[in-house]
Amino acid sequence: MSGKNKKKTAKAVKNNNKKTHTNFKPIITVVIIAVVAVAAVVTAVIISNTIPEQVAGTSWISVSASNSADEAVELNEIYNVYYSNYKGTLEFKDDGKFELWLTPGDPGDGKHSGTYTVEGDVIKADFEGGSSTEFKIERDGKKIKSILVNYGEYKVVFERQKADVK
Repeated sequence: MSGKNKKKTAKAVKNNNKKTHTNFKPIITVVIIAVVAVAAVVTAVIISNTIPEQVAGTSWISVSASNSADEAVELNEIYNVYYSNYKGTLEFKDDGKFELWLTPGDPGDGKHSGTYTVEGDVIKADFEGGSSTEFKIERDGKKIKSILVNYGEYKVVFERQKADVK
């Protein structure tokens, strides 16, 4: 092969390589975009599965109770009333405030309110009157199963109502 032919062949191969590289650019771009999208979805799934359910914007109703000996008691024993189907309520607002209603009758009676913060599975409640207490969160995995409220010598169990407050 003459020197001229070698140069033409080398030049043709070089031009072919340029065309091949140019054809791969759109494919590489699409692959990079797809990898980034998949990584974003995987990250979102991992984050959502590791964040425990929050109490803000939820509403709860008393369902059971126990005394200091950890024996089950009827709710009407705690509230000292004759209502056998009486239910107290506990609401956590999105703005960091809560309302706890424990006395049957007029909703203004027995209503306690204040502010709350959550640290792990403990809700620190500061009542408007200046006292404070802690409610315990019981979970089933990351989902809140119930909230335990100490009320005198009793422990009252609250479970989530079907319609939450906002």
